[in-house]
Amino acid sequence: MGNQLAGIAPSQILSVDSYFSDIHDFEYDKSLGSTRFFKVARAKHREGLVVVKVFAIQDPTLPLTSYKQELEELKIRLHSAQNCLPFQKATLSEKAAMLFRQYVRDNLYDRISTRPFLNNIEKRWIAFQILTAVDQAHKSGVRHGDIKTENIMVTSWNWVLLTDFASFKPTYLPEDNPADFNYFFDTSRRRTCYIAPERFVDGSMFATELENARDPSTPLVDLASSNQRTRGELKRAMDIFSAGCVIAELFTEGVPLFDLSQLLAYRNGLFSPDQVLNKIEDRSIRELVTQMVHREPDKRLAAEDYLKQQRNNAFPEIFYTFLQPYMAQFAKETFVSADERILVIRKDLDNILHNLCGHDRTEKAEGETKENGLVILVSVITSCLQTLKYCDSKLAALELILHLAPRLSVEILLDRITPYLLHFSNDSVPRVRAESVRTLTKVLALVKEVPRNDINIYPEYILPGIAHLAQDEATIVRLAYAENIALLAETALRFLELVQLKNLNMESEPNGEEMDEASHPSDNYDTELQALHEMVQQKVVTLLSDPENIVKQTLMENGITRLCVFFGRQKANDVLLSHMITFLNDKNDWHLRGAFFDSIVGVAAYVGWQSSSILKPLLQQGLSDAEEFVIYKALNALTCMCQLGLLQKPHIYEFACDIAPFLCHPNLWIRYGAVGFITVVAQYLNIADVYCKLMPYLHPFITQPIIQIDKEMVLLSVLREPVSRSIFDYVLRSKDITSLFRHLQMRQRKRSGALPDCPPPEDPAIAQLLKKLLSQGMTEEEEDKLLALKDFMLKSNKAKANIVDQSHLHDSSQKGVIDLSALGIMGRQVDLVKTKQEPDDKRARKHIKQDSNVNEEWKSMFGSLEPPNISQPIPKGHGQAADPEAIQAGKPLRSESSAGICTTLSSSPQ
Repeated sequence: MGNQLAGIAPSQILSVDSYFSDIHDFEYDKSLGSTRFFKVARAKHREGLVVVKVFAIQDPTLPLTSYKQELEELKIRLHSAQNCLPFQKATLSEKAAMLFRQYVRDNLYDRISTRPFLNNIEKRWIAFQILTAVDQAHKSGVRHGDIKTENIMVTSWNWVLLTDFASFKPTYLPEDNPADFNYFFDTSRRRTCYIAPERFVDGSMFATELENARDPSTPLVDLASSNQRTRGELKRAMDIFSAGCVIAELFTEGVPLFDLSQLLAYRNGLFSPDQVLNKIEDRSIRELVTQMVHREPDKRLAAEDYLKQQRNNAFPEIFYTFLQPYMAQFAKETFVSADERILVIRKDLDNILHNLCGHDRTEKAEGETKENGLVILVSVITSCLQTLKYCDSKLAALELILHLAPRLSVEILLDRITPYLLHFSNDSVPRVRAESVRTLTKVLALVKEVPRNDINIYPEYILPGIAHLAQDEATIVRLAYAENIALLAETALRFLELVQLKNLNMESEPNGEEMDEASHPSDNYDTELQALHEMVQQKVVTLLSDPENIVKQTLMENGITRLCVFFGRQKANDVLLSHMITFLNDKNDWHLRGAFFDSIVGVAAYVGWQSSSILKPLLQQGLSDAEEFVIYKALNALTCMCQLGLLQKPHIYEFACDIAPFLCHPNLWIRYGAVGFITVVAQYLNIADVYCKLMPYLHPFITQPIIQIDKEMVLLSVLREPVSRSIFDYVLRSKDITSLFRHLQMRQRKRSGALPDCPPPEDPAIAQLLKKLLSQGMTEEEEDKLLALKDFMLKSNKAKANIVDQSHLHDSSQKGVIDLSALGIMGRQVDLVKTKQEPDDKRARKHIKQDSNVNEEWKSMFGSLEPPNISQPIPKGHGQAADPEAIQAGKPLRSESSAGICTTLSSSPQ
């Protein structure tokens, strides 16, 4: 034959990139391999990556134009076939013929051996799509001719695309010469052969011109002549056989059903593929493949018939009714963006769960196989995660994962979900990093068993993957980490214990080999636990030392007791308690101090009663805190510790003595907290101690003796009226509170007869203060209640003074506060009051003389509260314009039209 395809040696061999000089829309990227038939490259286009197959023209008489027309017609026919990917473009030049199609990274051969490995439901889904693609092609009047795992592309979300339609390849091949098969079909050099046996015919049917050729690898097929092609057209049964071989390889983890010699033997009845077919565990799939690879083409059904036959057998009903039409929408160009896909899935989530999970919207029963179509949906979500651009889309994806996680298997959670959550922990948006930690923690908490290949996932993968978040620059991220580190540590410990239990069970089995393999992790349990403790301890200490108090507070409020259990008693005392104690030194953040007393009960309960001596001064400090809410928290902590038996009896008596005066405190919550502690103590002590030790503390604050001190309602019903809030606050704010209490004690001693007389106070400030208190309604009974609260009020007054001093020292460093004087910016004075006539001024001066005594009282009572050195001298001409009453009272003047502007004037008139 004169026009043999390989009969003419090429005059020169060119690299594949040299052929790109004639095309301007495509830029060469890299070579994907070369064979004698095609040179394959990847190229860049403005719409994405493409695959370019180059056929070097050695014989210009080849009828390539007719093949190009066939490929263009094939493209038109397959336009609506969603699982088919024909060549999108074909070009001819003097040097080469070039075919173009979309680039897809993985073919089925690669996907079978790539992690995460396909599970059973995914394999069924791919097999279903292979048959669907063949059915779509056949209904369009197209036969493929070369179906193999290399020509079935699988996207990152497991959508199957049947590509590289081989209408230009020969239909029939000689059985006694492998050169044609090697040249056209064995492009991967795997020697697998999925061509239908009826396509191999006796070599005598072909022309005999090259029978004596010196090169035995020269193919006999003549592409320049059409007689070879007219001897037979591709039939549906041929594609069905090839598709059956592909499905068999899919379900046998990559074991090919035939190579060339085995297929030729199978054609002659000398070989049976049963040995490979028996490796397919699924009986319905095995039966399907057996029918599809039947030696007789008449016994093979059409793809449509197999889809109908295997409905609810090999392929679940949900494939037909929901998944195929729903997933097909993502194969369209409309949803190219990953962000759009995520938002569409979130919008359709209820409908998806209804279709895939039916009426059971909650977690599946324990032990039940969680194998459903959700795995296929998860692959769509995870395929989008690394290419999401917008924060909303990323948060929506994390929300989707959280909704689907309870319905997924352990393998899916660990192998498919966890890596992407760790990917999000490095996101550029703080909100996404924070939410990824929360989602990761909740997902891992769902894992109740640990696969053997994931036994070290926590110390080697998860904890190092999120370790950087403890020092994250964004407070919201550190907040999320502090919120979840206790649950993460608890889950990590559970993982370790599950692995240890599994190893112990394996040791007890008679299989000696497995026992030896399992004995090593068993011996290292203590070592691994210590390593885990050190990893978590490092991050906990970092969070407990965080510059933001809200991070410390969050850590205490979210599982500090869990961390105690995780670390054990010794480390709970050395690590947690020692750091928590320092939180009471922060006098400006009462929320942090309150959180300390909320959390200390759980820590003390775990450390034991030995900690009571350490905690006693801390609790006493809480009872005299400047913030009444903290006092209430301290009372609650004491009540709970007493209930748990964590307080020794001498300490209980001391606390009872300190807390009893709170029964007349003006704060309702504090009174209720005091009543709660007293009643719990009464329940804890025996009756003798109650009446001999506890009852004397209560007498001054109850109206009548009671028997049932352990009943809260009874004790509340006999309490005396509390101190007036106005009197209490006034005394507490007083600068001379110590001298005031000294005089009140003298008055009390006079009333009791211990002193014959009580002279009036020598200090005029105390006299004025006492006069003010009496004017506010202070009675002798109120004086006794104030004296009962004396120790508390003195400590509280001192604490408030310390807070004021600290706040002055740290004002300049507070965030959001700008010190104008430090910046050298001088304030401007503006006259905000209209000038008045002289008669008004005289009237005003007369009014001052009339009220001079009242003003002196006012100054003596509140003058000390005025901040020093802030009064500005009144500009000349403005002093007469201001209201003297406002000036003398030290009130700021405001303009009605400028309510936000305030000018403070001197407290004494000139």
